[in-house]
Amino acid sequence: MCLLCSFSCSTKKNTKATRFYHAFTTRYNVYFNGIENYKEQLKSMEESYEDDFTSLLYMHPAQAYADPKSPQPTGSFDRTIEKCQKAIQLHSIKKKPKRNQGKMNDPEYREYIKRDEYNPFIHNAWLLMGKAQFNKGDFLSAAATFLYISRHFTWKPELVAEARIWQARCYIAEGWLYEAEDILTKLNNDGLPPSQSDWFSTVNADYLIRKGNYKQAIPYLKTAIKHAPSKRQKIRMTFLLAQLYEKSDDKAMAYQTYNKVKKMSPPYRTEFNARIKQSEVYTGQNIAKEVKSLKRMVGKDRNKDYLDQIYYAIGNLYISRKDTANAIPNYILAAQKSTRNGIEKAISQVTLGNIYFAKRDYVKAQPCYAEAIPSLKETYPDYDLLKRRSEVLDELVVYAQNVELQDSLLTLSSMSEDKRLAVIDKIIADLIKKEKEEAEEQKRQEYLAANQGNNLPAMTGGAKQPTATNINMSGDNSWYFYNPALVSSGKTDFQRKWGSRKLEDDWRRRNKSGFSMSDFAEKTDEEKYGDEQENNDDTGNKPEEAPLDSAAMAAANDPKKREFYLKQIPFTPDEIKTANEIIAEGLYNMGLILNNKLEDFEASIESFNTLDKRYPENPYKLDMYYNMYLMYMRMNNKPMAEVYRAKIRELFPKSDYAVAMADPRYLDNLRRMDMVQDSIYEDTYKNYLENNNSRVHANYDYMNRKYPLSKLMPKFIFLNSLSYISEKRYDDFKAGLKTLLEKYPNADVSPLATDMLKGLAQGRKIAEGNGNLRGMIWKIQLGDSTALANDTTAAPFVIDNNSPHLFVLVFATDSVSANQLLFNVARHNFTNFMVKDFDLEIMNFNAISMLVVKGFNNLEELKQYRRILEENKQFTLPEEVRPVMISTDNFKLLLQGRSFEDYFMFLENNQ
Repeated sequence: MCLLCSFSCSTKKNTKATRFYHAFTTRYNVYFNGIENYKEQLKSMEESYEDDFTSLLYMHPAQAYADPKSPQPTGSFDRTIEKCQKAIQLHSIKKKPKRNQGKMNDPEYREYIKRDEYNPFIHNAWLLMGKAQFNKGDFLSAAATFLYISRHFTWKPELVAEARIWQARCYIAEGWLYEAEDILTKLNNDGLPPSQSDWFSTVNADYLIRKGNYKQAIPYLKTAIKHAPSKRQKIRMTFLLAQLYEKSDDKAMAYQTYNKVKKMSPPYRTEFNARIKQSEVYTGQNIAKEVKSLKRMVGKDRNKDYLDQIYYAIGNLYISRKDTANAIPNYILAAQKSTRNGIEKAISQVTLGNIYFAKRDYVKAQPCYAEAIPSLKETYPDYDLLKRRSEVLDELVVYAQNVELQDSLLTLSSMSEDKRLAVIDKIIADLIKKEKEEAEEQKRQEYLAANQGNNLPAMTGGAKQPTATNINMSGDNSWYFYNPALVSSGKTDFQRKWGSRKLEDDWRRRNKSGFSMSDFAEKTDEEKYGDEQENNDDTGNKPEEAPLDSAAMAAANDPKKREFYLKQIPFTPDEIKTANEIIAEGLYNMGLILNNKLEDFEASIESFNTLDKRYPENPYKLDMYYNMYLMYMRMNNKPMAEVYRAKIRELFPKSDYAVAMADPRYLDNLRRMDMVQDSIYEDTYKNYLENNNSRVHANYDYMNRKYPLSKLMPKFIFLNSLSYISEKRYDDFKAGLKTLLEKYPNADVSPLATDMLKGLAQGRKIAEGNGNLRGMIWKIQLGDSTALANDTTAAPFVIDNNSPHLFVLVFATDSVSANQLLFNVARHNFTNFMVKDFDLEIMNFNAISMLVVKGFNNLEELKQYRRILEENKQFTLPEEVRPVMISTDNFKLLLQGRSFEDYFMFLENNQ
C-alpha cells in the first residue's frame, strides 16, 4: 500500500492512478484551505467596504485598488494565492500519458494527447488564484493568470469563457477599455456558453459603465443584480442601478430605485445616502415637504456626522427650482458642518463655486474651488474644467488681493494721524471682540460634544482663521485692512509671487526670479569684488535698519498693537509709488485673465478702464488697447473696436500692433495667420535641421513683417537665433536670445534660451556645427544647478553594475506623445513579463521629457529587458526617443542639476 502511495505521489508519471491521486489531494487538501480563506476574505471585503456615494459605485470593492483616491478595501488573499501556487507546484501533471496506438485514429484521443495539463482538477486552482489576485488588486497578474487558463485549458470551453470574461474585468479595472471590448465582443460573436451568460452580463455592464454608455448598461446590470452572489453585492449594484437611471436622466426611475435600496435593509450609511440621493432626483412640484423631511433629519443624533450631506441635499432642492438665494446658505452650511473634510464637503464647495462663478463673483468662487479640487478624483465630472478654472481664479485672486490691499494701505496713508490711529484702534478692538466670541463659541461646542448622550447635536471644529483668498470685492462693505490676517498674508503672498524687489525697470516680469539681463553679462573683477561689499543683498532688500529692541519688535508683530499696522503703511514717496505700481499691475493682469482665460469681456473691459482712468501713463497701455480692440471685435462692437485701433496707430505708430493694423485687411490676416503659421514653422524647422539658414532667416523676416503677433513668434525667434551659430555670428545669436526673453519671457522655449545665455555668461563655449536643436536638449540641466555650481564636494557619477538600475526613455517634449509611449511600454511589459512588475513614471523638464522604467535589480537585468524590447516586432521605440540605462544613484545625481550630456561624457571617459 505504501509503495502504491509513493508511486502515485509522483507527477513524473501520468497514469489513471496518479491522475486520481493528485486530483483528490488538490481538491480536499490544498485547494480546500485556499477556497475557504477566499470566501472568508471576500465576504469581509464586501461587507466592510465603505462605498463612495458621491460618484458611481464600483461594481465590486476590489476595483477601488486602481484609484488611490478612492476608499481602499480590506482583506488579505495572500493565503489563497499561496495555497493555489502550492497546489499547482506539487500536483500539476505535465507528463504525457503512454500512447495507446489503437486510439490514435480517434480525433478526441489525439486532442487529449495534445493537452498541456492532465490533473483533472488543477484548473480550479488556476481559476481561484486569478480571482484572488484580482480581489487583491493585482489586476495585471490576474489578467496574466486568466490568459494562461484560456490558452492551456482549451478543452474546457466553459472554463475558457469564464477566464476570458475575468480577463476583460481585469482590463476594465486597469482602464484598458479597448482590450476589454475586444474580448467581450469576440466572446459574444463566437457563442457564449449558457452557463456564463450571467457572468458576462455583470462584466459587460461594468464595461459599458466605464465607457459612459449608462443607458445601454442598465439591462445588463439588472441581470447581474438577479444573480448577485451576496446580499451586500445586490444592495451595492441596486444603488449603482439607481445612479445609472439618474445619469440617463430618468429621474422617476432613479427615485424609485433609491427607494428600493432603502427597503433592502441596507447598512444605515447606504440607507442615508439613498435618501439624500432621492432629493437630487425629486420631480415633484412642491419641494416644501422634501425640505421639511430633510430638516427633521438634522435633529437626529445618528445623523450628526452627515449634516453636511443633509444641507447639501436641501441646497440641491432649491437649486432645482433655480432658487439660488435659498440654495447658497445651505451649501455654505454644508461646508461648515462637514466633520470629515472629504469628498462630500468638496462636492458642496464645487456646487457653491459654480453658482458664484455663474454670477461672475470670482473672488468668492476661488476659495470654494481651491479647497475642493485636492479632494476630487480625476474621474469626477468636468474635473479638468474645474481644475483649470481653479488655477485661473487662483491667479486672478492674487492680483485682486494685491489691488485691494494696496488701496487700503494708501487710504490709511492719506488720512490725518488722528483718523488713522482711530481706524487702527477700531480694527484692534474688533479683533479682540472677535477672538472673545470665537473662544466662547469653542467652549459651547466642546460642551455640546461632551453631552452627546443627552441627545444634543455635537458641533465640530472651531472657527477658521481667515485666509488671504477669502477676500470679497463685491457686495461686501467690509474693508480689506480690517482683517489683519489678510493684510499679513497678502503681503506674504505678494513677496512669494514677486520676491522682495528694488525699484527698478521691468520689476513686474513674471519670471524675473528665473533670469535678469544682468545675469547674462560677464562681470569685471571690480564688479565681482564690489558685489561682495554691496549694502543690498541679492534679493534687492533695503540696507538693514537699526535693530529694534525686543519690546518694539514684539509690538511690530502683534496684530493687537498699533505698530503692527503702522509698519505696513506706505509713507515715503518711493513706498507710495511702489503701492501704485502694484495696483496698476494688478488691474492689468486681472483684465488679461478675465479676457484670455475666463472670456468675461465685460469684466475685463471694466478692469482695463479702471486702470486707464487711474493711471493714464501706465506701462501697459499698448497691450491694454490691443486687448480692448480684440474684445470689442469679438463682441461685434465695431465702432468701439475702431476707437482703440485708432489709438494704437496714433500713440504707438512704430509698434508691432500698429504695423500690423495698418493693413486694411488686418482681420483677414489675423484669421489666416492660424492656418498658415504652422506650415511656415514646419518649413522653418526642417530647413534649420538641414542647415539652410538663409531660408530660416527669410521665414522669420516674413513672419515678423506679416504676422508679428503670431503665437509661434517665440519659436521663430529661437530658430532664427540658433541658425546664427553655424554662421559663426555669435553676437547675433546672443542678441536674438535676449530679444526672445525680453518679448516672450514665459514662452515654452524661454527656459532653454535662459540656460544657454547663462552658460555663455559663465564662460561656456558655443558648440561648433549646425547647432542641432535635438542635440541641445541633452545640455539642459535637470533640477536646480545653482547649489551644484557652488558645491565643490558634489558627489560624482559612479559605475556600479550590481546596484538597482533604471531604463530612461528621453525625448524632446514636443516630439513624442508621452501618454502614447507610456501605454505602448506598459503593454509591452504586460505581454512579455507575466511575473516581473515594472513601475512607470513620466517626468517633464520643459523642453525635455522622459519615461522612467523602474524595477531592475542590476545592469544585467536591464540589458536583458532592453534586448527583449528591441526584438519586439509589434512595438518599436520612436526614433525621437533615446534610451538611457542608468543606475538609480546616478539618476538621483542627474536630477540635482546635471545634464544628460554630463552623464554621457562620464560614460565615454569611464568605459
